[in-house]
Amino acid sequence: MSAGAVAAAAILGLSEAADAHADDGADVLGQAGMDLSQATQVLDGAPTASLDAEQLSFLTSQESLQTDEATSLIDGQESLQSGFSAAEQSDVSAADTQLTDAFQGLLTADQTFASADQAGDLSGFTGLSDQFGVIDADLGLLGADANTVFADIGAEFANFFDPSALIP
Repeated sequence: MSAGAVAAAAILGLSEAADAHADDGADVLGQAGMDLSQATQVLDGAPTASLDAEQLSFLTSQESLQTDEATSLIDGQESLQSGFSAAEQSDVSAADTQLTDAFQGLLTADQTFASADQAGDLSGFTGLSDQFGVIDADLGLLGADANTVFADIGAEFANFFDPSALIP
């Protein structure tokens, strides 16, 4: 894929991701998964021939994080929440939205990194800034992940004491 085609796909992907951002609580984690998949595709399309060893290591580590840990995070949340009642789903909707927003931020950061790579701008301060943008997005995922864990525990705990949950 040529650099121009990858850049066009990255820009098009950004607008499609913004349009497709989930509004329905039931679709929030699915949207996060789609954003993660698209972010990984963006990095897969980034040209590697012009990268030095440090930049290539950064790209490889980011792809690994997205295909292993981040994917496991979404799969775990979907699995856990599949058994939640409607009340529990409602209790965790804000945390799920935060997680989806974090994955949208990751997609945007990956697109910025890939565009800088294609333009040959990964050296110097600009390249460092783009790498920090991806790291910042990763840290956003960490905070969102912690929030979903506490929201999941809170939903389970709150509904444990809800007598209406016992009524069929």
